[in-house]
Amino acid sequence: MKLEKIKGHSFYIKGGTNSGVYIFKDKYALIIDPGLSNSRANRIIKLFEEQDIRVKYIINTHEHSDHYGASKVLLDYYTGAKCLSSKDAKTFIDNGYLFSMYVYGGKSNKFFDDFFKNRGNSLNIEETLEEGEIKLNNEKFNIVNLKGHSLGSIGIITEDRVLYLGDCLFNESILEKYNFPFLLDIDAQINTLDKINNLEFDYCVLAHGKTLLEREETLDLVYKNKIVINKYLNQIREFLTTPYTREDLLKDIIEYNDLKLNYKEYYFSNSTLAGMISYLVERNEIGYELENGKLYYYIK
Repeated sequence: MKLEKIKGHSFYIKGGTNSGVYIFKDKYALIIDPGLSNSRANRIIKLFEEQDIRVKYIINTHEHSDHYGASKVLLDYYTGAKCLSSKDAKTFIDNGYLFSMYVYGGKSNKFFDDFFKNRGNSLNIEETLEEGEIKLNNEKFNIVNLKGHSLGSIGIITEDRVLYLGDCLFNESILEKYNFPFLLDIDAQINTLDKINNLEFDYCVLAHGKTLLEREETLDLVYKNKIVINKYLNQIREFLTTPYTREDLLKDIIEYNDLKLNYKEYYFSNSTLAGMISYLVERNEIGYELENGKLYYYIK
């Protein structure tokens, strides 16, 4: 594990979840998305101790445990450090069990929960972040609301013009591996992609896949993310020329695109499909009918 310098005081640490780091002049640090496990937190502590760096702030870009799970160990070690997130993310981070419930659609079971048994410790977010400029340790940062992948997703831009995006944008390797991206709100995600195009930054750090992108690479990836979303929206429109239940629609999407899913990923895909159906309903493109105990959707 090592600190990779981007520009000025802005760094990142590679991992299963890539962490952003901003080192202040007094050797205190802001860490963005420390990762999932206690062991990663302990490795970060060791790395920082070797360089006489102390964590003063933790920002979680959103409410998924692979981003915030390591925070508790850091907070216990660095007395007085503050943990921050958006207001919407705080609701789920403070109550970790809610994530499984909203993805599963009710109280989840061991088949689902076994995938999250190492999701880290519960947290209490001390302060919430609003969109706009904030000051931490007398340095300016720009907080950007970037909902879509999750309800509480945010991005952080440093004065070095480095943008830490969390999971607001999926790298090509992620799009190739999972293809049907895990999204909560399709309309919000499309707006987020448009918003990224207009942000002022020189470098972008993604949480997964290839970590560091220059601006033009980022904008190219925005375009590719839009293509994937529109691909699936168009598939759904095509399938729904015949009435479909949601379960059968998901089955055909999985088979048509040769998606390889486990139990967790099935429900992630089911959640994405729900978001896409809602997107089309809001645009008055599809209707529904309830027949013989089954709910069918169809293109109007």
